[in-house]
Amino acid sequence: MRTPLEAIMGFFATIGRGWKMSKLSMRVVMKDPELIFYTILCGIMSLVTMVSISIPQFLEQSWAIDSNGNITPLYGVFIFLGYMIVSIVVTFWNSAIVANSHMRLTGKNPTFADGISAATKKLPIIIVWGIIAGTVGLLLKMLNQAAQNKKGGAAVLAQILTMVGATIWWMVTFFMIPHLIIEGKGVRESFSSSKSMFFNRWGENVSAGMGIGLVTFFFGAIIVVISLGLMLALGPLWYIGLGIGGVAIATLIAWSNAAEQVAITALYLYTKNGQMPELYREFGMMEFDMNARAV
Repeated sequence: MRTPLEAIMGFFATIGRGWKMSKLSMRVVMKDPELIFYTILCGIMSLVTMVSISIPQFLEQSWAIDSNGNITPLYGVFIFLGYMIVSIVVTFWNSAIVANSHMRLTGKNPTFADGISAATKKLPIIIVWGIIAGTVGLLLKMLNQAAQNKKGGAAVLAQILTMVGATIWWMVTFFMIPHLIIEGKGVRESFSSSKSMFFNRWGENVSAGMGIGLVTFFFGAIIVVISLGLMLALGPLWYIGLGIGGVAIATLIAWSNAAEQVAITALYLYTKNGQMPELYREFGMMEFDMNARAV
């Protein structure tokens, strides 16, 4: 049994490996820039859907808003369907990224069309999982909204329970897409395998996710500082600096989302095989955990 000091040192070592893996995942994205384009397409399609959902309410159309200004049941169904479409779109493009990443990390040289083709072949199961994930996400969002409307200790407790629920859902579905797309399993079997695989390497998986967040925050902070400097330097043309910063932030978000899916694919392969994919080893990351073992 490890001492508390050894446990703490081990935790920080794992975080360090997660940081390194995150940087390497972003380097993998640079080898396949179409992954960023996948994320951009996902963002555009999601934004168009969300705007389309909002138009009836914005125009105060009678079928969407009643005389008291409340949302009608019909419009509520319309919003739900739109939310499901967004969830399916996100699942589809993340599946394309995972498929392309898997090809790259197993020695193949994928093209732009390969990821789309792989995801399209699994479209029925993607739709099913997108609806399930979207429904759970919507329920968590509603619970969070309800928690915000409470007061005092009840509000704090509701917020904590909502956060715990969202965290558990993220954990047990961490490897869902690799199992659905790479292994071709059904939703129930993929859910069981994803949960088992995550908790087998939970420290690595959490630290990798934290690493990508830290890398994104670091570069995001640099972009904000540079953008503010440009806005001050350009004076009346400040909006040019704002536009450049906006584009840079959007690109960073697309890049980090693609890197997150690449990292998930790499961790999936690592957990299955007991060693990092060859491309990561070429970058100098021979192992994530020195005590790694295949499952």
